[in-house]
Amino acid sequence: MFSLIEHIEYLMMSHDCVIVPGWGALIAQYSDSFYNEEAGIINKPQRKVGFNSSVNHNDGLLAQSIVRREGITYDEAVRFIADSVTTFKQQLNAGNEVSLGRLGFFHSNEGLVDFIPFFHESSNDEYFGLRSVNFKTLAQLRKEQEEAEQPVVETVVVRTSWAKRAMQIAASVIVLLALVPILTTPILRESDTFAGLNLPEIKKPTRPVFNWDSAKVDLAVTLPEQAIEAQKTVKPIAKKDDKANLETSLANTSGSGRFYLIISSLSTEKQVKEYLGSHHDLGELQVLKRGNKYRIYVARDNSADKLYKIKRELPERYHDAWVCD
Repeated sequence: MFSLIEHIEYLMMSHDCVIVPGWGALIAQYSDSFYNEEAGIINKPQRKVGFNSSVNHNDGLLAQSIVRREGITYDEAVRFIADSVTTFKQQLNAGNEVSLGRLGFFHSNEGLVDFIPFFHESSNDEYFGLRSVNFKTLAQLRKEQEEAEQPVVETVVVRTSWAKRAMQIAASVIVLLALVPILTTPILRESDTFAGLNLPEIKKPTRPVFNWDSAKVDLAVTLPEQAIEAQKTVKPIAKKDDKANLETSLANTSGSGRFYLIISSLSTEKQVKEYLGSHHDLGELQVLKRGNKYRIYVARDNSADKLYKIKRELPERYHDAWVCD
């Protein structure tokens, strides 16, 4: 059985006012498109959901929807709503928030019930498919062009290569070796005495010297050709074929029934034609016309649970899909 929150979400997709008896009314509010100068964005027309706790009578809309979807009596639906509202109030009294799915959440503000709606860029409303437009003004474009035309000062860093430094060290060693015989050769003087440098005695190192000629060292070096061949033998990790699973799920639907899996809602036949021409990843799409609206659906069945399961398998671009009857 669906929760009361799911029933409310379902009704808010096609109604502008849904009253929860004993709790309050969720009312859709519309706003025109406007330009946000600071962010440089033209916001699309929006449909936001508000809440009025004073409108809490039973108009029968929510109860009748539960009767149709759950297959229970009207009295059972009314009791189901009353029990859910009691749970909502207990959560608020305990200092917790009450989530309303993708619509928003309730919280207690000094004894009053406040509703905080969520913003959805592509919500399921009259403006489905429209998105806000982000653009740059002429002043911003001129500034970027001026910055791009400014000369770039390159910093040249002079670095001494290791080869050059090694040559300098080697030259210093050669000079020192050439001076050793001159500094250590005794000089004969008239007094028949000898003079020389009072150098300390050089002792042999006491630690053993490693003999590289007799050592047996095995070096395991992988050549580029060997690395490439080894890489070819590595088997790729098998990935789950999500598309095949989705096709199987779609094939298991009856193609008829009271429930539809809707992926888009359009206003004109021209929009429908353009949409069908640019969406081929879900196979053959169907069109459901109700009133002045054209709804594109990808599957139809008597089981809403089956359609909700397929919805979770849809690609990311269809994350706003919904089920309706």
